[in-house]
Amino acid sequence: MASDSTPARPVKTAVIVDGYSTGTFLPPAFARLGIDLVHVHSTADPMSTMLQPDLGAYRENFHCPDDAAFERTVEALTALGPVAVLAGQEPGVPLADALSERLGLATNGTALSSARRDKYEMIEALRRAGVHCADQYKSTSPQALADWAERAGSYPVVVKPLSSASTDHVYRCHSSAEVLAAARAVLGSTDIFDRPNTEALVQSFLEGTEYIVDTVSVDGDRYVCGVWEYEKQILPGGKNIYDLDVLLDPDTEPVPELIAYVDTVLKALGIEHGPAHAEVIMTPQGPALVEIGARLNGNMNPGFHDICLGANQADLTALAYARPQEFTDRYAGRVYSPRAAAAVHSTRTELDGVVEAVNQDVVDRIAALPSVHLVGVKLAPGKRISPTADLLTSPMRIFLTAPDPATIRADRDTIQTLKDDVYEVAGEDCRPSVLLLGTDKYVMQACVRNGIDAVVVWGAAGYDHGLAEVPEELKVLLVEDQKNPETILMALHRAGLGNHRFDAVHTSDEWGLVTAGVLASYLGCRAIDPVTAVYFRDKSLQKQKVAEAGIPTARVTVIDDVHDVSGVTWEYEKAVLKPVAGAATARTAVVDSLEGLRALSRRYRADRTAQRTFVLEEYIGGEEWIADGFLHDGELRFLAVGRYGAPCLTMIDQQTPLWMRHFDPKDETWAYDRAEPVIRRSLDALGLRDGVFHMELFHDPETGRLTFSECAARRGGALIHEQIQAKFGIHLGEAALLSVLGREPRADVGHRPEIFGTSYLKGRAGTLLTCPSPAELRTLPGVEFARVEFPAGGTFLGDIDNTNHRMGQVLVSAASEEELETRFADVRAWFDERLVVAPQGVTGRELRAWGREQRPDADFRDTLWQ
Repeated sequence: MASDSTPARPVKTAVIVDGYSTGTFLPPAFARLGIDLVHVHSTADPMSTMLQPDLGAYRENFHCPDDAAFERTVEALTALGPVAVLAGQEPGVPLADALSERLGLATNGTALSSARRDKYEMIEALRRAGVHCADQYKSTSPQALADWAERAGSYPVVVKPLSSASTDHVYRCHSSAEVLAAARAVLGSTDIFDRPNTEALVQSFLEGTEYIVDTVSVDGDRYVCGVWEYEKQILPGGKNIYDLDVLLDPDTEPVPELIAYVDTVLKALGIEHGPAHAEVIMTPQGPALVEIGARLNGNMNPGFHDICLGANQADLTALAYARPQEFTDRYAGRVYSPRAAAAVHSTRTELDGVVEAVNQDVVDRIAALPSVHLVGVKLAPGKRISPTADLLTSPMRIFLTAPDPATIRADRDTIQTLKDDVYEVAGEDCRPSVLLLGTDKYVMQACVRNGIDAVVVWGAAGYDHGLAEVPEELKVLLVEDQKNPETILMALHRAGLGNHRFDAVHTSDEWGLVTAGVLASYLGCRAIDPVTAVYFRDKSLQKQKVAEAGIPTARVTVIDDVHDVSGVTWEYEKAVLKPVAGAATARTAVVDSLEGLRALSRRYRADRTAQRTFVLEEYIGGEEWIADGFLHDGELRFLAVGRYGAPCLTMIDQQTPLWMRHFDPKDETWAYDRAEPVIRRSLDALGLRDGVFHMELFHDPETGRLTFSECAARRGGALIHEQIQAKFGIHLGEAALLSVLGREPRADVGHRPEIFGTSYLKGRAGTLLTCPSPAELRTLPGVEFARVEFPAGGTFLGDIDNTNHRMGQVLVSAASEEELETRFADVRAWFDERLVVAPQGVTGRELRAWGREQRPDADFRDTLWQ
């Protein structure tokens, strides 16, 4: 009979740290044993990249991200008198070790915690214990990792993060160049636990078949829950594609040898309590560990394992902690006994787009196959599906069990004919559509080349300038102001596009970045997040975020109204005054005193400048460096590092034309090794996960120190695109377009050994009558591209007041930097000699005299009628 009374709360409590992913199976397992639960996050905020714990299954939830919180957490847990503390998922292992040790509970202890998380320390612990393992090396430097692989002299090698999981950023490399690219990809990314990869690991390749060995232990006595064989493929890019995990009979070779080997691994790493998930390769020299986690198998499903194994790792783990003697009596020292054949199938896809719907009829057809126990559909409507590149991008996980393996194999073959019908994907049968703010010719070219429809929002100022040409395949929307959401939305509705479905909004216009994010939020499509855009626009917020991440940057004072600086306190020996959200050094000046600041304020007030909010930044000396590249899904996929010939403000002060070049990644690797860590950390701090960027840094040649200057979430101006394409074969316009659509841009870097640089053609004050054409400029030695931007008939101002002040630009190649500078000087002189410019500020008499010099064959005197 049921009782009306409320049952007493269980008196025993267990603590789960980071109960993500398969850690969600632990609460019901403990509940079945009458154990109450509390949860502890090891981070201040939940890790968004994993299946979240069901906090409703826990009585309380704590956050323990630092030492101060650790003491508070210990105090709170002590009051609860827990019987166990254990990790629910990989990132919780160190904290679970520390808490269980501090509370005097069953623990693996903190002495080897790092070796249970850090893959480098893991293998080194095995080496110290005399256990067969891979050779390896770790570093923050991609070049150092590539050099180690060359010294090791045996390819392939494996490059991967130190503390990730699920084949995340694991690369099989066959050359030094591939190691270099893979290391840069790892170091430019965060792991699946949302933590930046600050080091990468290169290991000797372990040739052979890979296996899973799962265990649960009490006081060093383990039970083997299951041994599975991986069946997988290696993609041309070196990533693993998993197909089947096949359950093996414990008496089948090489299972006994694998189990014996894992016993030595558990002992070497101090895993005496709780679950472990080991991946081992059977090499010609014997078993060798890939890695091991002191947590549940990520492919573990309790109901599935109960059918094929008679027990599951989650229930066994709960029993081991809640009733250790019962576990020891029933399981210690023993090995599983299969009840049925079993496999886990990770499907592969070539689909690319956004999931519009999941076809439940197809899912039901797969589920109805004889051996299918469970169909795990990973992607919900609205999520991005992309061609499978690793275990993380497999779109479905299917659990199969049957009396015989043949049934499983037959059902797996049937699944191959159905799997791509599970997801209805937008973009398969219709062209993507993008709203472009501004006329970036390379992004427009990429639209045409990739079959992407675009509506180009063209502001009045750009239209009147007349330089841009929009391909006829794209639709033009003329507006008053291309950075104003109001004018854009009104124009869309006037054009009958108010309800048009756009896939993304993109801009290369610095001033339109926030507008793109805001419009995309309204239109329900992809673009840079508006708040992220704000951090890339507001120089004060940008430096604040970067400084909080521990990256050197200038101190900043915000001036709310530059027309009135009476309340500003001078705190600098020397400072730079600039608009809080400006571009191209416009209205940027060096200030060395409060009086100098006040003088500029009076001038700006007299000029009635539209921009009123400025920042005063601490002056940073040294070389001014640039960094250009793009990210995909938080991973730095391409990076080019370079420098200006002199800092921008110096060139303006000295009235010399701006020039820049990129370092060669082979001959000047030192520059990349020095810059990459700062660049990666800065981008991570600012929150950019997809798209192109242009960053500026200050480099101290004496100390090697790099100081963050500023960063834009767009491609660099000048001829950055052309320079990158010439040197590296990378099309930044296409990268920007594909990134905003959620597609992975091509990152196959070419390499030309020449030095490529861009220089401005300064021009002279006056009215331009004629000048050499781009075609004529390209006939000069080393000139690979030329652009003349100033129109004939326009009046050119002589003084350079910002880095956009120029008549044209040239892209020049050379064998050395010295030759590059010589060619720049020759091109500028040649261009200047052929300029025909009517002088300014002269009388009519003087202008007529100048005209006679230009046209000595023509007589323009006021003659008499004959």
